Amino acid sequence: MSLRGFRIGVVVAASAAALLLLGGVAARDGRRRLEARKTEALEVARALQGRVQPGRLLEPDLAREIGAPRGLAVTVSWGGESPAAQALLDSLRRDEAPRASPRTAVAPLKDSDDWDVIGVVSVSALSSDQARVLPWRAGTLAALGLVVAAAVLLLRWGARTTERSRRETLTAWTFLGLPLLHLVVFSLVPVGFTLYLSLHDWNLVSAAKPYVGLANYRELARDPLFWTTLRNTAVYVLYVPITMAAGLGLAVWLNRRRRGERVLRAVMFLPYVTSAVAIAIVWQWMFNPDFGLINAGLRLLGLGPVDWLGSPRTAMAALIAVTVWTQVGYQMIVFLAGLQGIPQSYLDAAIVDGASAWQRFRHVTLPLLRPVLLFVLVTGIIGGFQVFTLVYLMTEGGPLHSTDVIVYRIYQTAWEFLRFGSASAMAVVLFGVLLVATVVQFRLLGRKEAA
Repeated sequence: MSLRGFRIGVVVAASAAALLLLGGVAARDGRRRLEARKTEALEVARALQGRVQPGRLLEPDLAREIGAPRGLAVTVSWGGESPAAQALLDSLRRDEAPRASPRTAVAPLKDSDDWDVIGVVSVSALSSDQARVLPWRAGTLAALGLVVAAAVLLLRWGARTTERSRRETLTAWTFLGLPLLHLVVFSLVPVGFTLYLSLHDWNLVSAAKPYVGLANYRELARDPLFWTTLRNTAVYVLYVPITMAAGLGLAVWLNRRRRGERVLRAVMFLPYVTSAVAIAIVWQWMFNPDFGLINAGLRLLGLGPVDWLGSPRTAMAALIAVTVWTQVGYQMIVFLAGLQGIPQSYLDAAIVDGASAWQRFRHVTLPLLRPVLLFVLVTGIIGGFQVFTLVYLMTEGGPLHSTDVIVYRIYQTAWEFLRFGSASAMAVVLFGVLLVATVVQFRLLGRKEAA
């Protein structure tokens, strides 16, 4: 590609990006403007409820009395004026939902008993539109500035590089473009939106979503239940070293040629690929205090039944046991791959030097398995902090919040209490914890490779 063609391509791409950005901002502001119109119409309809007699026109003094903003035109129709007005009234009677267009918004006017829709309130020329929706904001200007800066840097880079280098780079980005776009849309944008929500009092009940800064985070710091969920999550993550020890032991045992080795591997790995919902339902039945299989075995031993999921002392232990049973097969397979990657010559040299089986395992196998151990440890901790399905289906965070973990608390805060701002703040805290764990993983593995 020639330098002139490259410059033209950069200008076209930057212009398209700017147009897409402005179009997205315009669409967002248009949606907000329509929502503002609907809210205004509903507020006026509620203020007029019981104050206008059916069939009568709205008096101008009454519109001013209810506090209608200056320049807001308010009218009331009763359905008999025209077939279109009657159709609109019938439609509002069916769903009672306000409608909005770029110029006018309508809302149902109910009777004094709040039972039936008797008229249609129409509002237009909303003076509060511009106060609620500002089409140009600092974020939009900053994004446009980034687009222009990127275009300038690309033009300067194209002027300094050869035609072959530009062709190879553009070819590479042609293949990377769609995966990068997928990553941005489905990963980076949700993360950014979560950060935005965490700084606002955002819920689905109120139309107002004010900026509150770090208030959600301060509320979490003062919430004892949030710290309880973090403690419970940390306790639950203790399954990781238990599972690692069991998985490593099974891997060492199955690493040798023995009869039925492949069948045993498949049987141990099967729980990991089974549906988590099915596992939770089956184990919930097995832990049942009345007819569960585990308590039936305890009765045969004369130990009596135990309310595994109904007691705060045993509920978390039961969840950990189910998780160990589920994850041990996966970790066994990972350790098997690590064991089979160890050169046999190292072990043979240790045998020649007279090392016992334990000494070979301690001084040869374990040091060479260190990258695998770190990988399993860190990924296990990350997975432990994200547990949700078992808690949701087996205990619902109980009893007495003894199994209430952070992801389940995020779900409840967002979708049951409709407090998306607080839930997003919890998600950001969780993201910070997982980020620290990931950084530790890369630091330790990188240090080992460098050594």
